[in-house]
This record gives sequence, C-alpha cells and structure tokens, in this order.
Amino acid sequence: MPLKLKEMELKDFDTITDHANIYPPGDDLVGPPTHVCWLVTTQSEAQNRLKFHMAKQKERFLGDTSARFLKIIDEETGEIISMARWHWYPTGYSYTDSSHWEPVSGRPWPSEMNVEMHNFFLEARDAAREHWQEKGQPCWILMHLVTRASHRGKGAASMLVEWGVERARRDGAPAYLEAGPLAVPLYARHGFQEIGDPLRFDLREHGIDLDLVIAKMGVFPEVLAEV
Repeated sequence: MPLKLKEMELKDFDTITDHANIYPPGDDLVGPPTHVCWLVTTQSEAQNRLKFHMAKQKERFLGDTSARFLKIIDEETGEIISMARWHWYPTGYSYTDSSHWEPVSGRPWPSEMNVEMHNFFLEARDAAREHWQEKGQPCWILMHLVTRASHRGKGAASMLVEWGVERARRDGAPAYLEAGPLAVPLYARHGFQEIGDPLRFDLREHGIDLDLVIAKMGVFPEVLAEV
C-alpha cells in the first residue's frame, strides 16, 4: 500500500468528518483524550463525536500559527488514513500563551462527553511541559497523531514522526512529545528518549477508574547529528 505525506488543507477536515458516515464506529481519526472521555458504539454517536473533534481541529488550523497539520494518504484509494499536528515554537513553549486552545469551553457541551475529564487531562499535561522542557529555547512539539484503527501498523505514524524529526534536525532544535506506554517504542525508533519519570493522572475524580500514565520524550540536536 503506497503512502504519501502531504500538508493538510482546510477541505480535509470535512473529508475526515465524513469518515463516520462511511466506516464502522470508531474507525476514524479521533485522537486522545477524546476517544477515552467520549465512548461510541453506534454510527450516530461516532458521527457526533467526529464532527465535534474535527471542528476543534479546524479551529486550530485556522487560528494557531504554530501548528503544522499533516496527513497520510493511501495512494491506491485516495483515503486519508492518518493525521498529525506538529508545532514550532521559536522562543519555546508557553503554557500561558497556548492553554486556551485545548479545553472545551462554553455551552452547551456535548452531553455524551466527559468534559471535566477531558479538560483536566489536557490542562495538566500542557501545564507540565514548562517543568520538563527547556524554557525559552526553540523547539518542535508533536501534540496530535492518530491513525485509523484499520490502517495501523503500515508505517503511516512513522512517516508523520519522521517529518518532525527532520524539521528538528534542520533547525538544530529539540523535538518533544508525550506518549502512552504502547507508543513509546515507535518514538524510540526515531531517536526519542524518555525524560524523567512518566506523568501520572488519577482520573477517578472525573468518573473513570484509571491511572493514566504518559511518558515525556524528547530527541535532541546532539542525537540528531549522529543519525
């Protein structure tokens, strides 16, 4: 299956939203933590969730100048099977400047969504970056990467990761990301190393019986120079 990486266009968000009308529930490009705090079992539920999620992504596409949206296309079918959102911060990441993008605010909230858990996790994760990333220094950050479940294991995610690694190498800057335990080996293959202890989030106060653990990872100019 030949794959091609391209930058996303505005029309792609509508194309991706339409996936919920075509594919089985959940075989879409809804990324974390939305897929955890908004479970779906029917096509109508999947349609509502994907429409909401892509509206948030489109908002950032239009308004966040740090963001670089990418897609992977299956050239045989023309389908978008994976997407990512890298960010370039020439003066370093600032939670104060960026925190307004992630939380769900305003009403009405989607009734099916655990908004409290969604906002708690994203705000805590993003606020922690200023404690483990080098302050005031240029960097790339991978904030969003998801592949349709039916197309995982075919190399799409690696292509999206490598795009950011190449930009970091070009700019002589580190690249950072947060990763769940299952994704750590993928990023390690591209030179990312774990930084300190993982972040741990107790979600029980927000209605989910789970300790969410994510690794803090980075790849640095001295490592990239050797690759």
